[in-house]
Amino acid sequence: MNGAHDAALAHQAGTAAWLGRPRVPGTLLIRRRLLRTLDAATRRPVTLVCAGAGWGKTALLASWSTAEMVPAPIAWLTLEPRHADPHTFWSHLLAALGASDGGPLPLCPGDEGFAPWLTERIAGLSARTVLVLDDVQVLPAGPVLDGLSRLLAGLPDQLRVVLAGRTEPDLALHRLRVEGDLTEIRRPQLAFRIPEAGDLLMMHGVPASLAQTTRLVERSEGWPVGITLMAAPDGTWPDTVRDYLMREVIDPLPPDTRDFLLRTSVAQRVCGSLAEALTRAPNAAGILEGLERANCFVSRGDGPGRQWFRYDGLLRDVLRHEADVRSPGLVTELHVRAATWYAAQGSVRDALEHAAEAGDWPFLARLVVEHALPMAVSSERAVLVGILRRIPAEHLADNADLALCAALLLFAGGDYAGVRDQLVRVGAMIDGDPAQQLAAAVMGVVVAPRMDGDMPALIEDTSRILALLGSMRMDRLPSLLQYRAITLSFKGIGLLWSGRTDLADRFLWASSAAARTAGVELVEMTAYAHLAVLVYLQGSLTEAEHYIDSVDELTRRHDLGLTVESTAAHLTRALIELERNRVSEAQDALRRGLHAAGDRPETTLSVVASMVRAQTLLATGEPVAARDLLHRCRTWLRWPLVAPLLDRWLALTEAEADLALGDHDAVIDRYAAGKVMLPAEQVMLARAYEMSGEYAAAEILLARVRESTDAVSVTTAWLVTALIADAQGHARQSADAFARAVARAETEGVRRPFHRFDNERMAALGERLQWLQEAVAPVAGDILADVIPARQAPAPAEPLSDRERDVLRYLPSVLTANEIAADLKISVNTVKAHMRSIYRKLGAARRREAVVRAHQIGLL
Repeated sequence: MNGAHDAALAHQAGTAAWLGRPRVPGTLLIRRRLLRTLDAATRRPVTLVCAGAGWGKTALLASWSTAEMVPAPIAWLTLEPRHADPHTFWSHLLAALGASDGGPLPLCPGDEGFAPWLTERIAGLSARTVLVLDDVQVLPAGPVLDGLSRLLAGLPDQLRVVLAGRTEPDLALHRLRVEGDLTEIRRPQLAFRIPEAGDLLMMHGVPASLAQTTRLVERSEGWPVGITLMAAPDGTWPDTVRDYLMREVIDPLPPDTRDFLLRTSVAQRVCGSLAEALTRAPNAAGILEGLERANCFVSRGDGPGRQWFRYDGLLRDVLRHEADVRSPGLVTELHVRAATWYAAQGSVRDALEHAAEAGDWPFLARLVVEHALPMAVSSERAVLVGILRRIPAEHLADNADLALCAALLLFAGGDYAGVRDQLVRVGAMIDGDPAQQLAAAVMGVVVAPRMDGDMPALIEDTSRILALLGSMRMDRLPSLLQYRAITLSFKGIGLLWSGRTDLADRFLWASSAAARTAGVELVEMTAYAHLAVLVYLQGSLTEAEHYIDSVDELTRRHDLGLTVESTAAHLTRALIELERNRVSEAQDALRRGLHAAGDRPETTLSVVASMVRAQTLLATGEPVAARDLLHRCRTWLRWPLVAPLLDRWLALTEAEADLALGDHDAVIDRYAAGKVMLPAEQVMLARAYEMSGEYAAAEILLARVRESTDAVSVTTAWLVTALIADAQGHARQSADAFARAVARAETEGVRRPFHRFDNERMAALGERLQWLQEAVAPVAGDILADVIPARQAPAPAEPLSDRERDVLRYLPSVLTANEIAADLKISVNTVKAHMRSIYRKLGAARRREAVVRAHQIGLL
């Protein structure tokens, strides 16, 4: 008896360590959110709490098991490798439930009758119980897990099971998921949120602002142990975090897996193919998936195919530290391997970053020349510049590739003269390398219009490059599509300013499409901006706005801010606002354009900016200042600006200033040479003829323009036609011409032409049109409201009688006095007497005028 009793005591002592709940530390932060989650979870048969080391699984369950409002009695069994033995596992499980004393089982777990016997014992529990199986990851595949799967599949109603471990056990959990019998609490739920981290810091006596707490949560990715260690006031957290991760995560792994982690940690994210390039491991994808399943701080991305993985930042820092300490030379080699792999995949930005990390400057420069130069005209320009600035200055002249990198840095800084000089030095260093030659040529055409504005030379250079690109293949030139988009754009610009607008339209359109496909957003923006200029010059304000809106959309989508490439769009927006007589909005757009252009704007757009400023001065009634500004612009253009269309546009603006100052002879002298003129030029000359009284000469020009598609010129032409007809006493013809001007202006929202002439004459034409059309008073925003000054019609000297009001309501109609009399059942003489009285009281001379006055004072 005494021997048996001693044996039982010894057996109980051996099992006691596995049956007790872990102690809840006094410094543990109780997170009510998770306690409520567990309360809800244990209403289902099975709950899985699964996450890596230090995610607070055991601490959460221990704090929940001691909470005041536990939903059911809780049994606890902490598992160890010894529980791989079925006898030990099941006897300890029943002991935890209080269904046995933990002694030997009466039946072998492999016996046929064991399962019914086990179910009977569990069903006999006095109350529904929650069983926590902690550290379930220690159970290997085998009879214990097979038996546990069978138990979970037919779990008695008296039992709820919580499985807690670092990895998901090899159980048939998929069936429980499908049936809705499984609740899972994983890393996303266990991660600390910002308010919880703030409470933890406060508990540890560490003062922290909201911003500091947010950074702590982001840095730790919500990892509870990481936050606790990083909150230590002595600042030793890098060492303590490193020690924890090494001991709990890295050291327990097989040597080959540890080496795999070290080698792949050089990448921010890694896929199977990249991992193979870094490690030479044949089954890299499988290793990554295994690390993710093992919750080794490796997670799978959400992209297409979910083939990419990333390491938690803290783990990656530890791995990088270990790699630097153990094999510093290896890290450089691994970065070069990563850069080579990314370049082959077309991921240029990642390739450059790894090459820069390797500090292999010739390799980096070669990547730039072969792959990355187009980034200078994409939304990633700032990234490229940041990487290039890491090259030590003393290496920027080592070879032609590095010298081209120096030229890119000068370009990014707006030093276009410096770029041109640097390209000369590059040319002397190139020794027949096609990639270097092409890169230098493309940079040359990008800089050319910014420097001298020689458009024929630009067209010739871009045509030569396009022919060269047409003979090349993408496998020999990875940047072929980007170079083609860039070159198409600048050929279109050259054609535009040369006055070959039909061809310019085709090339700029092709460039915008090619740039969108090739991912060079700033080239696409450049094309749209110059298309806006082109169609504005053709008089289509609405279409120009469409292109400008495309520029704005690119800016918003890629968060580009004000870039040099958007300058033309902002200046064109200012011109459109002026044509709509919105001077304040035009001034705002002009300011944006000047800001976007920077300190060293390209020559052509400097001229455009001067013209916009001059037009703004003309709109605000300052023609002398406008003419002086245009004169300074001509003087400033000391070098030969070879841009015919730009020169004609500047001359047109100068002519506008001349007419505003009454100098019509200067305009006639400018355009009377007999050359072929644009619609805007013909209208300008017609205006000069109108001012000088040469109506026949003006009409010849106006007849041509009135049939064109240029909305601004057509509107102006009809206005001049109206003025000439009015001067010749042809009131009906004048009103018809003015009506045509109004109708054409309305299609594009044009307003400015109505303010380029004498205000009194415009107002008279507008009022005549009103009277002839029996129109009501102009409403706000209407063209007539812009040209007819607001006049408050005087109230009638004496009020109209009721019968006079009755008669007044008939006056806007086409009824005669006899018809009005018949309808009112009064005599025609009475109607006529009332009409004369109405005219007298309203101060009108005839019926039409009485109707207008009645509308103005609200009687109709």
